[in-house]
Amino acid sequence: MTGKVRKSEEGILKIGQSVVLMDSDLRGKIVSIGRKACIELEDGLRIEAEYSELVVTSLSELSSLKETRIKAKKTDIRQSGSSVRPTAHSGGISVDLHIEAIPGGRNIPEGQRLEFQLNTFRKMIRRNLSHKGLMITFIHGIGDGILKAAIRKELDEVFALRCSYAVGDPAVTIVTIR
Repeated sequence: MTGKVRKSEEGILKIGQSVVLMDSDLRGKIVSIGRKACIELEDGLRIEAEYSELVVTSLSELSSLKETRIKAKKTDIRQSGSSVRPTAHSGGISVDLHIEAIPGGRNIPEGQRLEFQLNTFRKMIRRNLSHKGLMITFIHGIGDGILKAAIRKELDEVFALRCSYAVGDPAVTIVTIR
C-alpha cells in the first residue's frame, strides 16, 4: 500500500505524523511512505526507516519530554544519547523499565511494549559493557513476570560471557558487568 497512509502491524502511519526511531533518540516527521518510511529529522536530515523501527509520538508528549530536566550529580554516570535516564546509586546505576518511565513509552502500542522495553534494556547493557564491575539495577516490577523472564533469558543466552546477574528482590534484576 503506497500513498499518504500505510497500515502496518503497529497501526496506521500517515504523512506528517511525529515519530521516534526505537533504537535511538532520533525524532522527526513522516514525509513519504513507500517500501520504507522517509523521515525528516528535527535537524532537517531525511532518512529512510523500516516501519517496525518507528513509534508514533504525540506532540504534547514530545514537548513535555523536552521540558523535563534532570539534575546530575558529579557521581552520575552520564549516558550520551541515552533514551533512558539512569539514576546513580552507590555502586552502580538504576534503570526503570516500566513503560511509563521510558521516554516515548506512553505512545507505544500494546503489542510492541515488551520489545520496546527489551530494546531499552539491551542499549543500557551495551553502552556500559566497558565499565567492568559496574552494577546496573533494572527495575521491571513484579507483574506477570514476562519482562523479568525475557531479561534473564537474554542475559543467559546473549550476555552470559560479559555479565552476571543476581536474583533477589522479585521486582529487580541486578546485572554486574564483567
